[in-house]
Amino acid sequence: MQFLNPYFFVFSIFIAAVILFYFFRKQYKEQAVASNMLWQQVLNEWQASPWLKQLQQNLIFWLQILALLLLMFALVRPIFLGQQVKGEHLIFIVDTSASMSVVSEDGTRFDKAKEMMSELIKKMNGQDVTLIQAGDKPSILLNREDDKAVINEKIKSLEVNYNHENIDKTLNLAASIADSKDTAIHIFSDGVKKQEVRELLNDQYAEVHNTGGKTQNISLQSFGVAAIDGKIAGVAVIENQTASEMKASFSVRTENSEWFNEEVTIPGNEQLIVNIEDLPPQSYYEAIVEVDDGYHADNTATAIFTENKPAVYALDEINPFTIKGFQIIGTDIVQVEEKRDNMSGIFIAEGESLQDLPKQPALFFRTNGEKQKVTEQLVVKDEKLLQYVDFKNVYIDAVVTSPEENLEPVLISGDVPIIQKGMKNGYPVIVINFSLAESDWPLQPGFPIFLYNAYQYLSQTNEFLGYFSANEERWISSGEDVHVVEIFNQKDENLYSLNLKKESFIAPAQPGVYQAVINEHINYFSVLLDEREKQPALEEAFTINEKSLSEEGTNRPVGYTWYWLTLIALCLCFLEWEVYRRGHRI
Repeated sequence: MQFLNPYFFVFSIFIAAVILFYFFRKQYKEQAVASNMLWQQVLNEWQASPWLKQLQQNLIFWLQILALLLLMFALVRPIFLGQQVKGEHLIFIVDTSASMSVVSEDGTRFDKAKEMMSELIKKMNGQDVTLIQAGDKPSILLNREDDKAVINEKIKSLEVNYNHENIDKTLNLAASIADSKDTAIHIFSDGVKKQEVRELLNDQYAEVHNTGGKTQNISLQSFGVAAIDGKIAGVAVIENQTASEMKASFSVRTENSEWFNEEVTIPGNEQLIVNIEDLPPQSYYEAIVEVDDGYHADNTATAIFTENKPAVYALDEINPFTIKGFQIIGTDIVQVEEKRDNMSGIFIAEGESLQDLPKQPALFFRTNGEKQKVTEQLVVKDEKLLQYVDFKNVYIDAVVTSPEENLEPVLISGDVPIIQKGMKNGYPVIVINFSLAESDWPLQPGFPIFLYNAYQYLSQTNEFLGYFSANEERWISSGEDVHVVEIFNQKDENLYSLNLKKESFIAPAQPGVYQAVINEHINYFSVLLDEREKQPALEEAFTINEKSLSEEGTNRPVGYTWYWLTLIALCLCFLEWEVYRRGHRI
């Protein structure tokens, strides 16, 4: 025990003064009285409670002395010191990657990390906490917060988001926030190595709380499907990450239908390749490994089946240079007068408006409409679609002045879009706002290259938005009448909605196949587990640079008693007054 204000002990002189006052107070002696009739009431009360009367002779004195002692001790502020959390500023880095969902005997690694954070919060005494969620884009969830209730609430709300922790980027962020020697960094993860932390933090104090225990794990490393000789075949690679042989059940499903099932035996620390032959045509396939292991996130994988070379249809009359260009890149065009219901592929059309286009991917040449001369330099805005296409020597006489709204410009002249791309009726489209007859572009070597890029763009996104990582944000263009996208999981549960006019497309966190419903049209996309998360690592907990942090933070006052001392002294004063009042009344 220590005292914050020991100089207030000089007030003990007042206690001595009270004692002296009692020495010099008036002394009374007993006197015989001939008659006791006048003292009858006093005698009755005396006989009713003789022990109280005897106590009252000295009780007031002891109450006064005790109250003064308590008040003096309240002034000197006695405190008790105990082991506390080091540092004035605590930086918590929490790993929310998929490997933190590994299940052990006492729960998941992530639950254990949250418990450890809560225990540290209980030991805090006036320190600030900064909470950082690790990831490719680390985010600061709390900044120098000292309210324990707020900190605990935020910790409780944390969930596994299946992103890779990317500890290097997160530590660099934490090091930039640690602005003094009194900062302590606490990392809650499972596989952080001592060497990488030492290299990034130099002499900064840090504690790494690697949680969890060893667990058996079977990992579905990869799974894919493709059309081979007119049939759909698949292949999967399953890895046993334990030393002993393990058995598992491997199946390929689509929603409620199972197309393949096989019992497999995998030797310890080896891989097994499983070939799947003659699958029925489906929009997607889900591979599942059913096994009793501690890590379930890597037991499933999905594959989207798309045709490698979708058919190309030309509606009505098309510029012959376009047909010749597709033939050069090895794609034949089927000439049709109108779209029939059984047609599925990429459509090429010319005209004035996109309204009459079929609900399919399309390359549209806007040849009719009000036009203006092209006088300014052509500027490329999308390098991927126009990759290897040179416009320096391309001549375009005139361009339609009323471009399609809500489409992304690919090539512009001044403020006028020359080529646009985006989504129309839930399908990708490319719009060229000039007639090939008014340009020498078809005679340039870059024209067939553009057609090849356009074909790849339209075919790869046909009913498939692509592969995403967990919580990945990506800009996706929408058509003029398509703004809201509904996201559904495999159970047809509506997860959330996105307005592509106001925000980017955000993929869900958990790996799997999802549906993006755009204008009543279903587009599939797949969320993949990061390759770095397919082998959950486990390292020992450790501390670095222990001597770099001031020792002042190790012993802190665990409680202040002055408040309770003052309260007890006040109660004694009330009690002393009551004793005096009763004695004076008598």
